[in-house]
Amino acid sequence: MLKKFFEKTKYEACILIFLVVELVTFAPSTERATIWQWLLYLGDYSHGYMPRAFLGEVLSWFSDTLSVSLLYNLSYVVCTIMCFAIAVIGGQIIKKAENKVPAIGITAIMVSSPIFMPVMAGWLGITDIYLILLTLVAFAFNENKIMRYLIPAITLLCVAIHHAYMFLYMVPIAIALLYDFFKNKKYVRDGLLCGVTYASLIAFALFTVSSRNLIGFDSIDDMIAFMKQKAEFDFDAEWLKSIMGNEYFTGVDYLSNNVTSSMSASNLLGLAVIFAPLFVLFAYGWISAIKTSEKKEEKFVFFLCLIHPLSTIPAYIFGLNWNRWTSAIITSQCILYLFMLYRKNKTVTCIADKTAELFKRNFIPVIFYFIYYVSFAKLLGN
Repeated sequence: MLKKFFEKTKYEACILIFLVVELVTFAPSTERATIWQWLLYLGDYSHGYMPRAFLGEVLSWFSDTLSVSLLYNLSYVVCTIMCFAIAVIGGQIIKKAENKVPAIGITAIMVSSPIFMPVMAGWLGITDIYLILLTLVAFAFNENKIMRYLIPAITLLCVAIHHAYMFLYMVPIAIALLYDFFKNKKYVRDGLLCGVTYASLIAFALFTVSSRNLIGFDSIDDMIAFMKQKAEFDFDAEWLKSIMGNEYFTGVDYLSNNVTSSMSASNLLGLAVIFAPLFVLFAYGWISAIKTSEKKEEKFVFFLCLIHPLSTIPAYIFGLNWNRWTSAIITSQCILYLFMLYRKNKTVTCIADKTAELFKRNFIPVIFYFIYYVSFAKLLGN
C-alpha cells in the first residue's frame, strides 16, 4: 500500500522534501530573524488605505498588537503551505507531461534556485511568500470554469499585499489568460476575464501609487507612534522614520530623484555572472518557439514570454532587493514554460524535448553548471 502511494506521489514527495529541507536549513531562529520584514505587518487601514498594509489589516481583525513570535509562526506556516502548493502543482504537471524530463528539469531549476527558497526562508516573513502562493492559486483556479472568474480578485489582493506584484508574478497570469483567450476562441467569455483582470489591476496599481502620500497620518511621527503601539517588539524609530518617510510622505519625486542610486553595475554584475546561462536558455526556448510556430496569435504570446523579464525593470529601479526581483524572473519564466507543457502546446513541447536531448548529450557540463548554480544559495539567500 505504501509502495503504491509513493508511486502515485513520488514527484510531489521529492519536491516537498527538497523545499522543506531548504526551509528548515535557511529559516533563522526567532531571535535571529531580522526586524524589517515584520514592519510591513504593522500597517493597517484604520487611517485609510495604505499600500502594502493588507496583511497587517487582516491581522488587526484578530489582535491589536503583534509579537515577533506571532509573525514568525505565521510566516513559517505560510511558507510551508507554499511548499505544499508547489509540490502538488509541480507533481501534477510532471505526471501529465508527455515527456517528463523537460518538466522535471524546469521544476528543478525553479525550486533549486539559490534565490528562491533560500531567500523566502532566510528573509522569513517577506511578502513574496504570499504573492507566490496566491499566484499558484490563480493558476489552479484557471483550470476551473467557475473559479477562474475569481482571478481578478486574487490579483488585486496581491497588489494590496505589495504593489510590486504588478511587475513580478502578475505577468505570467496575464500571459496565461491571453494564451487561453486565443486558444479557446471563446472570445466573449475569455475576453471579459482578460479585460476585467487587466483593467482592474492597472486602475488599482495607479491608485496605490497615488495614495502613497495620502495614508491618513498627519506626519511621519504620528505614523511611527501608531506602529510603536502595535509592535510588541523594539525597533529603531529613527531608522524606521527614514524608511517610511521616503516610502509614504515624499511622493513620486523621491523615486524619480533616486533612480540612479540603485542602478549600480556592481549590483547587477554578480547576478548576471551566475544566471546569464539560465536567461540565455529561457530566451533560446521562446525565440525557437516564435520561429517554429505557424500561428500569429501563438507567436505573439511567445514574444510576450520572451520579453517578460523586462516587466521587472521598474522593480529593479525603485527597489534595492535585487535578489527578489531576479528570483521573480526565474520563477515566472519556469511557471510559463510549465504552463505551456501542461497545456500540451506542441511548439513548446517539441523544443523542450529537443533541449532535453541536447542536455543529455552534454550531461557533464550541465551538471557542473547546476552545482555552480545551486552553490550560491547561502550567499544569495542572506
